[in-house]
Amino acid sequence: MFFLCCSIELFVVSLYIEAVCIDLIFSTLKLILFLELHKKCSFFVTLFRLKLDLIMKTRLTLLVAGLVATALGAMAKVPARAIPFILDSHLYIQATVADTIPVSLIYDTGADRLYLDKDYMRLSPLGKLPLRKGKAQMGGAGNSGAKTIPIVIDPLRLKMGSVDYRETITPIIELREILGRYADGMIGNNAVLGKPLMVNYTSGYLLQLDSLAPSALEGYTRLPARLENNRIYVECELDVDSLQRLKGDFLLDLGCGGTVVLTNETRKKLDLSGKPQAECYFSNLGVGGSGTTVDFRTASFKFLDQLRNVVVSASRSTQGALSRRPYLGLIGNDILCHYDLIIDATGKALYARRNSVADSSYQHSSRMQMGYVDRTDIAQGWIVSSLYAGGIAEKAGFEIGDTIISINGRPVNGITWEEQRKGLGLKGSTTIEVKKKNGTRATLVINIDKEII
Repeated sequence: MFFLCCSIELFVVSLYIEAVCIDLIFSTLKLILFLELHKKCSFFVTLFRLKLDLIMKTRLTLLVAGLVATALGAMAKVPARAIPFILDSHLYIQATVADTIPVSLIYDTGADRLYLDKDYMRLSPLGKLPLRKGKAQMGGAGNSGAKTIPIVIDPLRLKMGSVDYRETITPIIELREILGRYADGMIGNNAVLGKPLMVNYTSGYLLQLDSLAPSALEGYTRLPARLENNRIYVECELDVDSLQRLKGDFLLDLGCGGTVVLTNETRKKLDLSGKPQAECYFSNLGVGGSGTTVDFRTASFKFLDQLRNVVVSASRSTQGALSRRPYLGLIGNDILCHYDLIIDATGKALYARRNSVADSSYQHSSRMQMGYVDRTDIAQGWIVSSLYAGGIAEKAGFEIGDTIISINGRPVNGITWEEQRKGLGLKGSTTIEVKKKNGTRATLVINIDKEII
């Protein structure tokens, strides 16, 4: 949101300067034309042409000065040593790896180290380096269990803001199949939790703190949390309804783009009969592969304070991080974005304060009733990656693996990441052209109206 506001301010300033300068230019051009037509003294024509040249140079100077001043004013909200991020369900950080190679990473508190995407490695200059490789076993949140993946065993240097981190072993995973083309990899806690870490959702940055002085904790509340094995667990309350309350540890998971995701073991303890539910199948629920969840509404969820009418998901996975675990579920960014956090790994403490984010997405379920990832890096469009059983998309003929080519006649490969983050605002009858896995094309129509629950 910070970067969006900054862009809007820059645009407004540039428009204002453009309007003033254009008015001066047109006035001068009309005067030059008048003098030429009336055969006036060439001295005056030359004089006013010099004036026009001066205005053009002034225009450029004012424009640059205005843009710089506005940018500096906006950037003042982010401390100099901070690591800025873009919030798009996940926290996207722009960094460099191997000294000079750009890389876009998500920060995941459910991970330890640096991970890189296999297509990023194939397409970026990093993949051209003579790096030594090996293999390892890795699991995840999905239902496919552990599988063998390649790893880089040469050390890699990662630079993010003031953080200079050296990774010794880097797994290569299929992250873009889960999140799309703008995720080159992810970084875990090893790189940033050596000092207390501020996660400022208000202005969009991470910041390592040298100390936790009383002034740094002003407005924050210490939560009932524990930090074990490089993971952060916080005691929360979930009121499913007036009769069912869950109270216990939840895993703080900045790598989760949803609200609250209950483990399969927790789900089986609940009586959800009579509740509106929506079952969703994911081709890539997480690094661990495919999976199925069921969405339903709850009365409230308490992290620091109570959020009401929260739509949560519950896993049906029998393997991985969402099967049977010593925690009730995960807390994702749709909840956490309403708070600013300080994670003190050394002191084994978690602090939070309510911020001004007014987003209420935690109260809403899917309207399109399917999910997709932008794979225009390697394909013609967006790949359908999840479908709600019996939803409007499934009934219209969408299938997992379909490639969305255009929406209402507009090719999706021309839709920017910024537009996607803002939301396309689709409603009513929507025509979508897809390419099926067998290569055939189809035009499907869905009527986007109600949320699925």
